[in-house]
Amino acid sequence: MNEQKFIAKKKFFGKKIYSYAWVDSTMKIAYSLAEEGAEEGTVVVAEEQSQGKGRGNRYWFSPVGGLWFSIILRPQIALPNITQLNILGAIGIIEAIRKDFFLLSPQIRWPNDVLIRKKKVGGVLCRAKSMGKNVDFIIMGIGINLNIDEFPSPLCFTATSLKREIGHYIPREVFLSGILRELEKLYISSKDNFSSIIEKARLFSSLLGRQVRVRMGKKEFIGLAQDLDERGELVIRLENGTYKKIDNREDFFIR
Repeated sequence: MNEQKFIAKKKFFGKKIYSYAWVDSTMKIAYSLAEEGAEEGTVVVAEEQSQGKGRGNRYWFSPVGGLWFSIILRPQIALPNITQLNILGAIGIIEAIRKDFFLLSPQIRWPNDVLIRKKKVGGVLCRAKSMGKNVDFIIMGIGINLNIDEFPSPLCFTATSLKREIGHYIPREVFLSGILRELEKLYISSKDNFSSIIEKARLFSSLLGRQVRVRMGKKEFIGLAQDLDERGELVIRLENGTYKKIDNREDFFIR
């Protein structure tokens, strides 16, 4: 496993980047670096992952052709609020796509997936180390289907790539630089005003205004996805007229 270090022109996101051809998981490497004291904004990126994970510990297809990276964050936030960073990460992906490919219309499938034409193109997963109620650090893992041509079944029916959508190859380093820039701007602004992130999440939501079916363990309910609250929880109006909030720390499935 060859490691490279290089400096990117950022304020702090990507000021130091560890780049690998192959890893089991960029999140694992970033977690170890954070425990060793690596500074906030340090990035671990790989051309390929063998043990990429999504929400609920689900396997994430991470072959050559994608963009797989993790960022070390050291925010001063309460532990229950760390899942807000899933939403922030998804907005960052969308902003980067819209800036470079303005004809595309990416959306968020709450809380952490990014869709184009109802197919998944990227996602976010945050993992924290806490000291009691205090957050020591957070690893934000991001996966983007950048230049992937083929997906195995059943992903071929539910996933897409940016290359597929725009019809040509996208330089990996260029897109990484762009998304780090967008994530850094959002992260800095969110410290003073997270409500602006929630407004963007509402704007780009694929769920709001739709009837949804939610499964949580053995329980299932149907209702209208009505809003996101100030913490980023999904507010659903059930068929009986009552309201239920979905905490994105829980394991659930929405369709």
